[in-house]
Amino acid sequence: MLQIAGLDVRYGPIRALRGVSIEVGRGEFVGIVGPNGAGKSTLLLSIVGMVRPQSGRIEHDGTALMGRPPEEIVRRGIALVPEGREIFGELTVEENLRLGTTIRKDRRAAEADVERMMKEFPILGERRRGQAGKLSGGEQQQLAIARAMLGDPKLLLLDEPSLGLAPLITKQVYQVLKRLNEAGVTILVVEQNPKRIMKAATRLYVLRNGQLAFSGPPEALERAEDLDRAYFGFNEKARPLP
Repeated sequence: MLQIAGLDVRYGPIRALRGVSIEVGRGEFVGIVGPNGAGKSTLLLSIVGMVRPQSGRIEHDGTALMGRPPEEIVRRGIALVPEGREIFGELTVEENLRLGTTIRKDRRAAEADVERMMKEFPILGERRRGQAGKLSGGEQQQLAIARAMLGDPKLLLLDEPSLGLAPLITKQVYQVLKRLNEAGVTILVVEQNPKRIMKAATRLYVLRNGQLAFSGPPEALERAEDLDRAYFGFNEKARPLP
């Protein structure tokens, strides 16, 4: 579904991504992990057209995405839940959800999906007329995911969905993501902390200093020293990664 090859991104003299190549197959749950400044968010922003790479290739279902405006990329079925959620706190929960349907042409179906999302995420139905800014962090994350799903995406991108959340709330958020994935949504998640995503993803990429340091199944990083090596570089005690 998604193929990225040789991606290079610069912010002035700073090279944020260096020849990064990843693939996400239809129906997969893929994680991208790495320390701060590794280029994880830049990668997602490049996919949705909010950052312009200097070179490389990004394709979705065989169609090149680079150079296309973000709204066109969204219409192709790609949605991003950004870091920090970016909900509109002064609007109600229901109004935030309706914003997720703006690209939809069939308004009747869109309205039905708004109601469906409030059943899928019961807390949103309970708070539908309340201000979104008064939701807890975990509730706001559910709202951000539900709003993204109302664009009817086939590929859902999430940037640090567990940021600032308590472990129990993080677990609930990942249960939601697993449920969406089992329903057919392809998911690509960026995380700084690998422990949660290693339990959910079927495949992992590790970014370090803008470069790909590891790709493979989560089981290959179960040993702490192997994870340290992928994250921070060479460790003499670590066995070779596959």
